[in-house]
Amino acid sequence: MRLAACGVRLAVVAMAMGGGARAAEVRFDGAYQLRLAFNSNLTLDDAATRLGQTGWAEHRLRLTPKIVEAEKIEIQAQFDVVSGLIAGDLAPGFGQFGWTERAERNGVRARGFDFRYAFAALRLPVGILQIGQMPNHWGMGLVSNNGEFMDSLDFGDLRFGDIVDGFLFGTKPFAFLGPRSELGNQIVMAVAGQIVYRDRFASLVVRDGGGLAWGDLALQAVGVLRWEPSESTRVGFYAARRVQSYAADAGNLHVWVFDAHARTEIQLPSIASSIRLEIEGAEVYGGTSHAANLNSLGEVRVAQQGLAARATFNRGSFEGELEVGYASGDENPFDGAATGFISSRDYKVGLVLWDEVMLFQTQNGARRLGDPNLVGRPPPGVDLFPTQGSITNALYLNPRLRWRQPLGSGSLRAVAGLLWTRAPKPVVDPYQSFLASAPRNAFGMPGGQSYGTELDLALSWRVPLSESRKVGLDLGAQWGVLLPGDVFTRADGSIMPAAHAFKLRTTLFF
Repeated sequence: MRLAACGVRLAVVAMAMGGGARAAEVRFDGAYQLRLAFNSNLTLDDAATRLGQTGWAEHRLRLTPKIVEAEKIEIQAQFDVVSGLIAGDLAPGFGQFGWTERAERNGVRARGFDFRYAFAALRLPVGILQIGQMPNHWGMGLVSNNGEFMDSLDFGDLRFGDIVDGFLFGTKPFAFLGPRSELGNQIVMAVAGQIVYRDRFASLVVRDGGGLAWGDLALQAVGVLRWEPSESTRVGFYAARRVQSYAADAGNLHVWVFDAHARTEIQLPSIASSIRLEIEGAEVYGGTSHAANLNSLGEVRVAQQGLAARATFNRGSFEGELEVGYASGDENPFDGAATGFISSRDYKVGLVLWDEVMLFQTQNGARRLGDPNLVGRPPPGVDLFPTQGSITNALYLNPRLRWRQPLGSGSLRAVAGLLWTRAPKPVVDPYQSFLASAPRNAFGMPGGQSYGTELDLALSWRVPLSESRKVGLDLGAQWGVLLPGDVFTRADGSIMPAAHAFKLRTTLFF
């Protein structure tokens, strides 16, 4: 957080020295979201433990003030003034394992305030320098996701966002070849030094009782190389070295992250349409002494792979998209290897399976395993078992169809999606596997590999409220149903009943 403050001061000094403060544009962007949700009362384990949260309301007011002087400097901050549940049922606390915001009504408390970032971006003669506390994003957001593109989602909501403190410097290394050189204009490279403020695996500052305390310390050195022949086409490679010390002397993590991303768009003027193609693949490799592992108390080898690809066909009011994805799994919670890839929490596929069923079943498994009456002291890494909405141990197909049509002064949008998901490795629950000394699911049965099939539908109407179209209203509804597979086989041999999720959504953006 000190780096963020220094970044803002540096930006102000630079603006003053440049003498261009009068030309700066001051903006105050933001959005207010209100959600009403009605879900199935999920069964979480063999003891017929129920989630108990079937209806609730939540909201979020996010403000993003900016000072922009074109081609010179941009200063940007973001914070949630209020965020969280305001009414309805509460989920269990799950022993504070995983994401527990649905267990508290923070939407009407000071805890609902969240400072997210404050940074400055300066355009220098040799490139761009960004410094402060800033969002972290790469490619499709499979590994690093800033959680900023709220309008890009078909289903669900972005809740988290990866945030880092530090600097990033980007430049065109072959610019010396001259403005007419394609190589000089199309090749971009960047380097960054980061302290992770918040992501799936670390939180620099944590709540300790009624106050704040230092948490995990995660350092990253990042390098990026990207070829950008046009606005719609790019190919890039991202490499990061991460070294992390977990809070309370709970071990360390040291991994390499390699991530390749490419996208392009092919125009088909003969049929007035286009095809967009995008792909991202990641490899995480290294070791850790803080692993979600029940037997190996020493160093655990980390070797994980993730892949996502989309093909989108656009013609007139219709858009068809096919997404395929893969996240490596880990069927053995007893060995010395951590092979289960875990996507960013803000990489969304569907509405029910990952954001509801797996989120709470994995939290419940961690809660049971971490019960001091069972083991006295929770095993190292038990906090990593909850998925928090991330995709892991999955091979999925997700075709979607979108339709847009003008309605009044706004635009109507309908989306239909089908999600078929299978696990590369049997899906296991840590608590049940600990009791049986063998891989078992949340209901004590041998782990299955079919998550099942999910159907998702969404309808929304977006209407501008000002001539500039910067102020507007988005009204909509989303519904999803999961027809579970053998991953959810219960002790009597039956499959867990279908799980439903329904959301009424209102967003005022400005």
